[in-house]
Amino acid sequence: MQILALVLRVCCFAFAFFLLYQVITALQQPNYVLMDIVADVGTILICIDLGFFLNYNKLKTIANSNAAEAKAALEPNKLEKMTRKLGHLGIMLIICSWIVPLI
Repeated sequence: MQILALVLRVCCFAFAFFLLYQVITALQQPNYVLMDIVADVGTILICIDLGFFLNYNKLKTIANSNAAEAKAALEPNKLEKMTRKLGHLGIMLIICSWIVPLI
């Protein structure tokens, strides 16, 4: 299970870097579509959130082996809270990129 989490983490960050490359190359072209770029940025934020979630989930299972550290491991730290909010922002960007062209 840890190997699967490692593979998913690497895939999330690799896909985020690939989408970042796509966004940068799309912005250099004169005929880019703004809503596609917004959707790609939202997907990047979700991939970063998922990658950090998998990383901290692994650290929490390691910390749960000690009873004293188990309570401290349940509280999310600032980086985990920030990436979670970025993931929610990514979801909102993807939803907006679907709804705005319909209006």
